[in-house]
Amino acid sequence: MAATLITPAYLDHKTAVVKPTPVACDTVNGNRIPNSGHLTLEMIASAGGTVTVTFPKKVDGQTVTPLTYTFTGAQTRLAGGWPVNTYGSEVLVTGSVNTITLVATDAG
Repeated sequence: MAATLITPAYLDHKTAVVKPTPVACDTVNGNRIPNSGHLTLEMIASAGGTVTVTFPKKVDGQTVTPLTYTFTGAQTRLAGGWPVNTYGSEVLVTGSVNTITLVATDAG
């Protein structure tokens, strides 16, 4: 099956938005998120686990190294700032457990 799409909440300075409801990690197919280069990924863990962010774009024919974030308990982490020209217009996020939830925002 295809990865589960998460559409980022688009932010601008004129209108405040309600924080989106977190989406559970799809531990089987992963989650795909559009990337404008201004994407912020909030990862909320209620217990331990990992989140791996992979990038479908290749640079000079080489795969871009995935990033893995490790949670040792109940924690919230933010990551982002993936320039499109290096990382591509979409990221794939895979959690080791579905108790890790994701919120994607884009200020681009």
